[in-house]
Amino acid sequence: IAEGISKQFAGRMCVAKVKYTRRLAGLGTVVAADEMEEEGEVDGVDQGFELWDMSRPLEGDCELKLVGFDEPEGQETFWHSSSHVLGCALEQEFGSQLTHGPPTSGGFFYDSFMGHKVVAQEDFGKIEAKAKELAKQKAPFVRLVLSKEDALKLFADNPFKVHTIQTKVPDGSLTTAYKCGPLVDLCRGPHLPHTGKVEAFAVVKNSSSYFLGQANCDSLQRVYGVSFPDKKALAKW
Repeated sequence: IAEGISKQFAGRMCVAKVKYTRRLAGLGTVVAADEMEEEGEVDGVDQGFELWDMSRPLEGDCELKLVGFDEPEGQETFWHSSSHVLGCALEQEFGSQLTHGPPTSGGFFYDSFMGHKVVAQEDFGKIEAKAKELAKQKAPFVRLVLSKEDALKLFADNPFKVHTIQTKVPDGSLTTAYKCGPLVDLCRGPHLPHTGKVEAFAVVKNSSSYFLGQANCDSLQRVYGVSFPDKKALAKW
């Protein structure tokens, strides 16, 4: 629909908002495993509307709005997708186990377990290089609907994701994940159509945290980033 208006217009859009007047029956109860983990979310999405991937098929008759980076929901989606790009970079560069990667009011971060590794400022350039590689690939964000059992199998090598699934997804329910290049991550979405929209990406700082925010849990490395649709916006920032 956006491309039907113009390719330039579509290129500026980040996400859709839909308000259904008639909707087809769904697959069943879908539970967002990251529901309580997100931070810095945008309040006040238009009443009756829900955020929707621009590449996701519509599920009935609806009113549709398209949202760019200059609107709060567009910025949140842009930075949420950028957190997945960051997570992919951390997996590839350090072999880390990802835990939690939300957008914030000023960008995004990702927590991950790296054993005894501590991220240092000299690592920032390596992380940015991996992120920029993924952006150049224009890898699509693909929404996956999974049963709890399939999700547990998919993330069996990551005990942090297993804990999240076991504690937040009821038996018999479905959950969602998103694939982005080599990364598959638990997530409710929505996301950008592809990573190529992230034209400017920077790692800004790092710190440590604890899994679940509890000092008796594993110590994690937290890496913060910020991103924009073009390099001029990053330079201005």
